[in-house]
Parts: sequence; structure tokens; C-alpha cells
Amino acid sequence: MDNNLPYLVNLPPFMFRGVNVKNMGAISKLFFILKGKILSLIVNKTNNKLFCKLLNLIYKKDGKINFYDGKYIKENKNFQKIYYPNKRILRVVNNYEIQLEKIFYTYCINSVNLKNGDLVLDCGANTGELFLSIKKRGIEIDYVGFEPDKEAFTCLVLNTNMTENKHFNLGLSNKNNNKNFYFDSEGGNSSFIDFGSDNFEVVETKRLDSFKFDKKIKLLKIDAEGYEPEVLEGSIGCLENTEYISVDFGAERGKKGNTTLVKVNQLLTENNFQLIELSEYRLVGLYKNSFING
Repeated sequence: MDNNLPYLVNLPPFMFRGVNVKNMGAISKLFFILKGKILSLIVNKTNNKLFCKLLNLIYKKDGKINFYDGKYIKENKNFQKIYYPNKRILRVVNNYEIQLEKIFYTYCINSVNLKNGDLVLDCGANTGELFLSIKKRGIEIDYVGFEPDKEAFTCLVLNTNMTENKHFNLGLSNKNNNKNFYFDSEGGNSSFIDFGSDNFEVVETKRLDSFKFDKKIKLLKIDAEGYEPEVLEGSIGCLENTEYISVDFGAERGKKGNTTLVKVNQLLTENNFQLIELSEYRLVGLYKNSFING
């Protein structure tokens, strides 16, 4: 039961971070479940400042969260701040360093051998968690983020402490065009593929091949919520100058939640990339360019 506890009793998954439920006694498990039920009420029934105030009563050792100027802000014990546009901040409420470590391994960055000055392109950057996970390792990369969601993009700029012209508030696609972008208001699952959301707006899209980079792309990370094939189709010219590609091809495409694994794998193998690793956390694959020796 322990492995499935958050799903069986409908507890917020973030509260399990850094906690070993298997080693708990019966009484401790009961109190843990009661705590989870209280947290579920807070998450589902409150917002903004009240939401933050109540969570801070439960989680305060790891730094507080606040709501200011339309953003949720996590401030850790070293007064470093992480910004989120919505309740996705729950990812870093409890043991935020574990979350950043998980991001690092989710995208198989541990196998890329990143060095200072390496160029990393982040398609579907959201709030910049990939950048933060690499920075936590003490690696100073040359980072460029692409994010079509305006609110997430604002947080991306703040979290990377870079000027807006270092990032691009647009979507990557197989055409330079404008396209409907469907929003997931409380998470990071917004997509150019209609997944049933009534909330959408038209945003600019560009092919990655439209951009010029003055050095080798060490890593291209793609997490486009089911739109990965179109991103790759617009990136063919860049691929020969890209050493690694980390791509999420999970079951996220459209209303049926189809995987993009087959199409993504076909596109990459046709362009001389080999799958070298699969993530243990999600359906994410790391590919390496066979013609580039790292």
C-alpha cells in the first residue's frame, strides 16, 4: 500500500518528497494521512495570500512562500527566490532541492557532461526549472529559453536573472506562424495541441532553424506537451550542430493523450541521433548525435 498511498487516499504528491512512509508506524501513518487531507483542503479551497499563509504554517523549515504582484514566490533559507505563475509552486514547497535534483535526472542531464559555457536550449522552458537544476550543480551554462505562456515567461526571466532578450516568449514549431495555444491554468501542461481546454489564445510560433547560434548546441531539451514532432520538424537544420537532445515523448498529445515516442524516435534516428538513455521518472529519452564526439 505504501507505494500507492498518495493515490489510494488522494493525498498531494508533494508532501511525500523526502519522506519514507514505509518506515512509519501505524500511528504516524494515520497522522500523515490526516495532514494530507488538511493540505488537500488548502490546495483545493484557497488561493493567493491565504493559500500561502496556511501552507507556511505546515512547511516553514524549508523557507516560506508568498503571493505578490500576481506571482507565487518561494524564498528559501538563503533568501533565494523562485517564481511561479500558479499553484505549480507546490513542486518546491517541501524540500525544493529534491525537486531540482529530480528535474536534473528526469531529463538525463547527468549523462550530458555539461561544462561552464555550454549552450543549452530549453523548449518548453516554463519557469526555468531546468536552468535552476543545472545551476544548483555549480555549472554556469549559456542558457536560452523558449516559452509561449506569457505568465510563465515572466517567471522564467526572473528565475534565470537574465534580460528578456536572452529568452523568447513564443512557441517553437515547424512553421513561422501564429497558432492557438491552449492553457492549463494550474499546471505546466499548456500545449499547441487541443487537449480539451476552453482557455486559449493565439501566439507566435517560429522554427528553431530561424535562429542563429554562434557555437555548438550542447543540449536541446524539448518538453512541448505532445507537440514535440512539430518542434523537431522545425529544427532539422540545427540538429547537425546539436550534440544531445533530451525529449519528453510521454502520453500528452491531444484529448486522447497519445505518446509521441514513435514519431520523435523516427525523426531523430533519421538525423543520425541514437537513443542512449531513458529516464526512470518519466517517458523522457536522451539522444546523442552520432557524428559529434563529446
